[in-house]
Amino acid sequence: MNIKIYESDYKNQKAINIESNLIKVQFLPEIGSKMSNFIYKPLDLDLLIHRSNKKYRLGIYDGDYLKSECSGFDEMFPSINKCYYDAYPWSGIKIPDHGEVWSLNWDLKLEKSKIIMDVNGVRFPYKIKKIIYFLQDNILRIEYELVNTSNFNFYFLWSAHFMFVSEEGLEIILPQGVNKIVSVFSHSSRLGNYGDEFSWPKFQNNKGKDETLNIIRPKSTRDYGKYYIKGKIPEGWCVLKYPKSNILLALSFPEEKVPYLAILPNEGGWDNFYNIFIEPCTSSFDRLDVAKLRGECSCIPAKSKTQWYLNLTVSDLENFKSINDHGILI
Repeated sequence: MNIKIYESDYKNQKAINIESNLIKVQFLPEIGSKMSNFIYKPLDLDLLIHRSNKKYRLGIYDGDYLKSECSGFDEMFPSINKCYYDAYPWSGIKIPDHGEVWSLNWDLKLEKSKIIMDVNGVRFPYKIKKIIYFLQDNILRIEYELVNTSNFNFYFLWSAHFMFVSEEGLEIILPQGVNKIVSVFSHSSRLGNYGDEFSWPKFQNNKGKDETLNIIRPKSTRDYGKYYIKGKIPEGWCVLKYPKSNILLALSFPEEKVPYLAILPNEGGWDNFYNIFIEPCTSSFDRLDVAKLRGECSCIPAKSKTQWYLNLTVSDLENFKSINDHGILI
């Protein structure tokens, strides 16, 4: 592979790029290590959404995430929604909106064909490192390492907060065995109330009408809503099939470490965007305290570390059965 790593800028913010023959990816190390671009070069197609403003909307620590740039792919840790940590010895300490790390300056190190970034917690004793490189020209891999530097167990929720572009008729493909989802919120009440369950991919909406969840509706629908796959995902992957672009975008991850998946189709209802949020998670339901209450929360023991990975694969295959640990569609 011919891999290039070089500096650039994004809306006047420092950026670092890694590029293969097929994919070009840009990160902002000083802004939460955000992935600001993910471009499939044969189509000159950026699969991440962008805001039209020319000046970057910088967020502040413990600020409102939605008032920041709120685009691309940000890291959520140790919660998505703001809440209060509820276990000793950090009981009562506030976890900021969308977590701590999206607003922090990550340290940057470059190795041959690899980008390495890491950051330390502010209110909690942890360190997160990620290593970014290409497995193949069409497969980007991000390897994560989380270290608990304290003498106490630490509960956490990590989520990859992807904001991908959408297309009318976009198909969401999930592993066999997924047959139910649980609603988090629904703008139109199509998916009922918080905690309501529905079948996947076909379901009856709140008016008793038969609908499908796996096919994205037109932007003119002006709706949005978020749901989790009920329970743990049978296999660690999710695929978006773009009918107009004729490509598959696959996310794959180790289901034993990242067992939950949230999906938020935005069909023009939020900020006039037409996009889809795909969020592999280590814990469920957006809030660390709720995940802990549901028994769906990750915990790292004292003075230990844990690791996981995330693969992003772009393919022109029409059919596949599964995805292996290296992001290859089978």
